[in-house]
Amino acid sequence: MIEGTSGQDEEIANPKKIAVKKIILSVLLLCVLSYVTFPTLSQWYSSIPSVDRNSIKVDTVIRGDLIRDVVVSGKAVAANAPQLYSTEIGKITLLAKPGETVNKDQIVARLHSPELDALMKQQQTTLEQLSINANRGVLADKEAQLDLESNMNAAQSSLNVAKREFQRAEISYGKQIISEVDWLKSQDAVADATRLFEHAKKRVSFAKERLQFEKQHRDFLVQKEKLILDELSRRQNALEIKAPVGGVVGNWLVAQRNTIAANTAIMTIVDLSEYEAELSVPEFYADDLGIGLEVAMTISGVSVRGEIIAISPEVKANQVKVRAKITNSPKIQLRQNQRINARIEFEKKENVLMVKRGAFIGSFGGNYIFKLADDNYADKTAIQTGAISVDYIEIISGIEAGQQVITSGYENFNKAEKIYLAD
Repeated sequence: MIEGTSGQDEEIANPKKIAVKKIILSVLLLCVLSYVTFPTLSQWYSSIPSVDRNSIKVDTVIRGDLIRDVVVSGKAVAANAPQLYSTEIGKITLLAKPGETVNKDQIVARLHSPELDALMKQQQTTLEQLSINANRGVLADKEAQLDLESNMNAAQSSLNVAKREFQRAEISYGKQIISEVDWLKSQDAVADATRLFEHAKKRVSFAKERLQFEKQHRDFLVQKEKLILDELSRRQNALEIKAPVGGVVGNWLVAQRNTIAANTAIMTIVDLSEYEAELSVPEFYADDLGIGLEVAMTISGVSVRGEIIAISPEVKANQVKVRAKITNSPKIQLRQNQRINARIEFEKKENVLMVKRGAFIGSFGGNYIFKLADDNYADKTAIQTGAISVDYIEIISGIEAGQQVITSGYENFNKAEKIYLAD
């Protein structure tokens, strides 16, 4: 039996149907590619750069209180930390050790000065000598005054005798017993005796005044020596060096039992009851500084407040030294020269439009910012900025609250007016 040829048959497709299918598939593929690549093509055609959204920083424009400030650092210093000095040349004995708590007027060191002891003994001897001289002068004055009074009394007696002789001569002359010459001689004798008596009285009066001045001079010498001795006594009492304030003894500045010169620093007493902050402010902000400005400080993780009480008039290493008083005193253990981070508040503006501070402020002179649109684009927008704080920048015009802007740097935007944010 002969088999059929059906096994050798092959089905031939219609060429027209294949071509139609290929065209339809190509059109569909072209539509999909056009939809996917249309933003890229349009960006390329209009020179709009594409930026990865994850490489930029976006912040929202808000309203709030803006504080124009500067971040500085410094150290805590005791508001009252006096240094104690030696008052004389001598051997020092330190009685209080570093770190030891002392009370006010407690003796913390003692100085032994043989020279001062010898000088005080000499002045005591001089005072005794002057006192003896003063007493001797009183006796001499009394004796001199007695002699003058005796002379005055003798002159008065001579005057009385001359007056009686004149009376007798006048009677005798009236009776023609004596001559006129003898009567005139008796009259002259009265005049001479009167003159001598008056001189004697004046000498006594002048002597009293002179002796009074001599007595005052001797008293002044004694008083002067007493003042010298009082000063030496004060210097001797100052050899016991006392703490002017209550606190803690700082470092010893001299060795124990050394012989030191006068006016040598011995030790420091640190008053722990009140501290101040010594801050270093960049010279750029020197003109903004002022007494009474508020300072926010962080010490050992604790926030404290203060205000500026002193500003140094000079600049060192491009820094200005500022002293701030801590106004509130939380329970915090401060130490001398402990590090402090602070923010000095120059100005506070309420209810202003502001945005987070970022690198964008250094691009375009801070006059432009890229504002996000709804279609994944960001437009370059002109703005006007105002006060700048550590965290925020005031926006005067150009954008509104609630809008999102790019606050990172614009170095990779190629000065474009518009950018596309790619995911």
